[in-house]
Amino acid sequence: QVPLATLQRELGNALGGHLHELSWGRDPRSVVPHTPDKSIGNEETFDTDIDDPEIINRELLRLSEKVGARLRASGNVGRTVSVKMRMANFTTITRARTLREPTDLGRVIYVTARELYEGAGLERVRLRLVGVRVENLAPADQAPRQLAFDEPESGWREAERAMDQVAHRFGSG
Repeated sequence: QVPLATLQRELGNALGGHLHELSWGRDPRSVVPHTPDKSIGNEETFDTDIDDPEIINRELLRLSEKVGARLRASGNVGRTVSVKMRMANFTTITRARTLREPTDLGRVIYVTARELYEGAGLERVRLRLVGVRVENLAPADQAPRQLAFDEPESGWREAERAMDQVAHRFGSG
């Protein structure tokens, strides 16, 4: 209900005019229903603060597998793995590492996430939240993949895709 002239005097002509139009439900910008994901992640807030590295590593494994499954479902791979750790006093620490080649494998994400957690020096610090995220996404079919001489024709990628199919059919339990 603030007059247009007042908004323009206080905020400037452009911003005041734009805010006035928005307040009346007028917005000429087109709606973008879907934008590509920039990252895919999951996090878990514990019921009680946890300081047991074994429990935290199990949670990192669960979250990494979830992130890997979501990457594969979206048809993406990512190069940067990050871990978020929130302590009991709400201080939040994030650590990230960029991989040599993009991945959608929960196994690779977990190994990286665990190394980041261990490198943060929080083994006996009480945590209330942990999270795993993969960034620098690219379509899986366009990502370069370095083959190794000793790499079997089928392996972890196929195993994790089979696990995705089983979980889709029978549930994650």
